[in-house]
Amino acid sequence: MILDWCCYVSRVFCVINLKCHMTGRYLTVLPMEPKLGKMLILGAIFKCLEPVLTIVAGLSVRDPFLAPVDKRDLAEAAKSQFSHDHSDHLALVRAYEGWKAAERDLAGYDYCWKNFLSFQSMKAIDSLRDEFFSLLKDTGLADCNTTMCNAWSYDDHLIRAVICYGLYPGICSVVNNVKSFSLKTMEDGQVLLYSNSINARESEIPYPWLVFNEKIKVNSVFLRDSTAVCDSVLLLFGGSIFQGDADGHLKMMGGYLEFFMEPAVSDMYQCLRRELDELIQKKLLNPRMEMHMYHDLLSAVRLLVSNDHCEGRFVFGRQVLMSPKPSPVATQPTLIPRTESGPGGDNSKSQLQTLLTRAGYAAPTYKTRQLKNNQFRSTVEFNGIQIIGQPCNNKKSAEKEAAAEALQWLMGGTHTGVEYINQMSLLLKKSKKDHY
Repeated sequence: MILDWCCYVSRVFCVINLKCHMTGRYLTVLPMEPKLGKMLILGAIFKCLEPVLTIVAGLSVRDPFLAPVDKRDLAEAAKSQFSHDHSDHLALVRAYEGWKAAERDLAGYDYCWKNFLSFQSMKAIDSLRDEFFSLLKDTGLADCNTTMCNAWSYDDHLIRAVICYGLYPGICSVVNNVKSFSLKTMEDGQVLLYSNSINARESEIPYPWLVFNEKIKVNSVFLRDSTAVCDSVLLLFGGSIFQGDADGHLKMMGGYLEFFMEPAVSDMYQCLRRELDELIQKKLLNPRMEMHMYHDLLSAVRLLVSNDHCEGRFVFGRQVLMSPKPSPVATQPTLIPRTESGPGGDNSKSQLQTLLTRAGYAAPTYKTRQLKNNQFRSTVEFNGIQIIGQPCNNKKSAEKEAAAEALQWLMGGTHTGVEYINQMSLLLKKSKKDHY
């Protein structure tokens, strides 16, 4: 097992070394961590350099956000005004932009005092930004035409993508629960957010992933400086993606992250990713290469990352089925009767709860929202898995429908009855013991 893993890692690093040869040449002239250098390079290529310069400089100095013990609440309130989009990095950008504007009016120190910011850190960020920009000009990736370098600096979705490109594989999954959320990484399992993070004060993060800058281990593992990203950002700007075992199945991080989608959508992501990687390498080989010929590619990428509504239901190592949309012509009969008598009661909610609790898992939870046509759609969650039911006329029916979808998935969709539910309870319980 260990030998297989070592061979796998060796193969991966060979591929990475070949693909990133040109990137490495640029990183050698940038006096910073490689992950921050990658962000600068991509920020220059994607014409959003100003905010990326601020982020990289900010991560290279002492945290500018102060949190005095006796004024922690006031400091947190001051920081929260800079971000409403689940990103510590974008909060830093806005804080710096506000400081820079105040500096032009000779009020930079007062601005820092009112907003619990370190004046020294802001000055250091400002100085480093100039230094990094000068180095990028030396490489040819940036020029004095700041308008061209920042044509897309307003695009926060694109900036998230650049952040992901640099910080990957610093990635964790987000599982939203009833009143809070939990985070998991591949190496550490469940982790927590550092107390001064924008995201630490949220009760819900409406994204499936967080990328982070670093970990701190005390009694638990804490993540610092995080930004929430959608599936499209991770697929297009994260690590290498591989074809899975079936059509529409994509893998990342050696199969630890799995994505299930329509085959045509999967093919689109893979095609765009190849073209995007080729574009980056060509630009690095010829820094002064004009980008207008790649307008369609860049527009497609920006459209995907800006229109991904974070409805991903992709979790570590498990496929989550999205229920198909009902046909306008005819509705197919369900494979599991919604009210068939079984252990725990005569409806699908009771059956699902009995199935899971017998196996040693927590009871399922439900989230229901009202659709525009006044119907209701419910999502059932258990063991980090979320499954969506079909629309129904009321909330109670929607929850039963979601539970029925979950039962259909758990039991293969072809079996019903008391005996099979009992059998599945035993199998799930055995699976849980093997997992631990």
